[in-house]
Amino acid sequence: MQADADRDGAAVVVAAEDTTVSAYGRISVHAEKCTGCRCCELACSLRNYGECNPARARIFVVASQIDGVISSVPVLCQQCEDPLCVTMCPASALSRDETTHAVVVDKPKCLGCRTCVEVCPFGGLSVDPRTGTAEKCTLCEGDPLCVKVCTQGALTYVAAEEEGVHRKRTGAEKYLEYLRATGSEPKLAGS
Repeated sequence: MQADADRDGAAVVVAAEDTTVSAYGRISVHAEKCTGCRCCELACSLRNYGECNPARARIFVVASQIDGVISSVPVLCQQCEDPLCVTMCPASALSRDETTHAVVVDKPKCLGCRTCVEVCPFGGLSVDPRTGTAEKCTLCEGDPLCVKVCTQGALTYVAAEEEGVHRKRTGAEKYLEYLRATGSEPKLAGS
């Protein structure tokens, strides 16, 4: 907050824009909820290119089949704190957006060399088939459309200040699920 004076000299409190890390976020993937509908891909390509074309989406649903069971998982940029793609780009075409903290591509600088695609451990980057430049999730300026269209809740936007609690809750849920599956669920106190 900062105080300014209006034209009569009275103090007016003005909310300053929050530029701390707590204003940043990322998209969290809950693979167990993904049905493989690919609505996220369509919404992404429509928002960014004005067409429903999954080949131009910045999120991709990868499906696999094991023992007759099909499972799907959305793959997108994890907005790493120390992104290898930024470090390794020979043209310095990748940088951090000051407002959203998302890693973004400066398309005029991009060589289309695919170095960022190759070094990303999460498969979060691709090269647009039409422009030949790198593409990745920009978090839709902090309001991701893919999260809004995911009716199953497989995608959620997690603000930075919620990240620690989110990871702990997700880890605890997965641990409890494992314990239930193995029949070794812990007894609650007082039972």
